This record gives sequence, C-alpha cells and structure tokens, in this order.
Amino acid sequence: MFSVMRRLLTAAVAVVALTAALMVATSAAPRPVHADGTGGCDAVVETRNGQTLCEIDGSKGGGGGGGNGDGTNIVCKSDGTLVWNGVSYQCDIGIWSFSGGCYITPVVPQPATDDPIWGSSDPSTNRAQWEDCPPYNPPTMNGAVEIIGPCVGYCGGQNPVERITNELQINKPDLGMAPPGGAGKVGFVNQNIWFWSKALDTSTQTRSAGNVVGTRTFVSADWQIKLGGQDAPGTPLHCTSDNEYTPDKGTAASPDPKCGFQFTAPGTYTISVSTTWTLVISQNGAPGPPQTITSQPNTTTILITEGQSTNG
Repeated sequence: MFSVMRRLLTAAVAVVALTAALMVATSAAPRPVHADGTGGCDAVVETRNGQTLCEIDGSKGGGGGGGNGDGTNIVCKSDGTLVWNGVSYQCDIGIWSFSGGCYITPVVPQPATDDPIWGSSDPSTNRAQWEDCPPYNPPTMNGAVEIIGPCVGYCGGQNPVERITNELQINKPDLGMAPPGGAGKVGFVNQNIWFWSKALDTSTQTRSAGNVVGTRTFVSADWQIKLGGQDAPGTPLHCTSDNEYTPDKGTAASPDPKCGFQFTAPGTYTISVSTTWTLVISQNGAPGPPQTITSQPNTTTILITEGQSTNG
C-alpha cells in the first residue's frame, strides 16, 4: 500500500559578512500550502562544502532521471543542481539554499528565546529562517515568510548557556532626576532631589533554551554622586523603588529616602545611575551560582548653588 511520503528539507550554511558564527540553515516544517508532506529531516546523506545535506524520506534508488518527490536523486549534483519532482533546481542561489520546492536562509540574528515566533519549539534545537516559495526568480526577502524548523544536527551559533546569558544582559537605564541635570541646569543646596529610572522594568525575567534556564532578578538602581571625583556624603544610593517626580509634589522629598538626596555644598556634581541584577543559570534543573551583573551607567551633571527653588 502506497504510503504518503514526507518532504525533507535540505540544510545549508549561510555565510554572513558581519557574522562571526557559522549558522547552520534549518530544515523547517512546511506551511499548509505544502500539502505533499509534513517536513522533517530523517536521513543525513552527505555533506556539501562542509555543510549538512538531507535526503527526502523514501526510496533512494539511482538513475539519471529520477526526482519525482520520493527522495530519488535529491542529493546535489556536481554541476550544482538537483532534481525535485522532476524539475531541476539550483542547490544554492546566493545566501539561499533549496528546500523542498522553496529556498531558505537563516534569520540573522536569531529571534530572542522569548519571541512568540518560537511557539512550542525549542530554540536550542530549532532555527528561525526565511522561506521564499514559488514564484521566485531568484528568491528574495520580498514576500519571504519567517518560519521555524528543526536544525539538522548542531544548530550553530552560540551554545544555549551563552545565548541565554547574553539575552539577559541589561541595557543602560534612563536617568530621571528632579531638578533635571544637564548642561546649564542648576539646583540648590538643601533642595530635595528626586532620583528615578523612568519606568524601569524590575520584574524577574526568565529565558530558556533546551536544558538551560536563565533567571534575572532586580537588586537595585545605584546612584553615584560625586564632587571633584569624590563621593558626596551619604552616597552611593541604592534605590529599589521608582517614584517619579511630578510638579504637584512641590518641594517635598522623595517617599523613598534611598531615592532622594540633598546637596550640602555648592559645586558641579556628576550624577550617574546603573542597575544591579542577580543572574542564575540552571542546567538540567541544577542552578549554578548566582552571578551579579551590572548595567553600563547613565551620567549627567548639575551645578548646585546657594538659594531656594522648587524641584521643577
């Protein structure tokens, strides 16, 4: 009894000019228009220029004509072509590699592991790729669809620990200050100063890929206040709240003493804020030692003089 054959995809490596890592193209599950198969790559048959090739599942008989969708003669020939469903195709066109009637190329860079495109697919064993299907002449990004499919062997790129660790690095925080800092900005001795980080997301963040899970937890926003390179008395401040100053607050102090300050001497001060987090990487359910990670600082200056003023 004739069984429905499944289409298998070729996998190729796209060498991208500014990408240091060798990224292995994936074999992707087809979109619904490819009703002739369910995708997958069951038989790795050889390599071409050091790149893994797959063979369509089914009979693997020889012969010069071949190629009717059952796996015969799917391997790329010496002239750089292959026959699929009785039609001759170029194996590779620029960064694109033939894949079951379409052409694919890896998405660079790969989406973050928490991107909704992954769905239930594991980012450590799958790849995001662009797929351009007929009509194409040649394949281009115009009209290409971003899809997810299983890698053939090693996915390439960063290993899961590196990938998760890098995704959980933190950006430079915004610097909220009242009165504001910057060129020509002035504050006053004994004036209540407010500090905040402009809606800083302090929620715990988790990423996962394969057997690796990374969790990043907020510790504090750290404010350095310096005059002539020396720490101002009572600093640095380690703020764990995010109370933004608004004009209706008048001259009131910040409700969180760790996020407010009063200058006791005139001068030009340098203000900087960075954020500190704890990162834990677990593998196979076993957590590693906590790591402390700190953002790059955001910096401004303010001239403090004798006098009185509202914070705004």
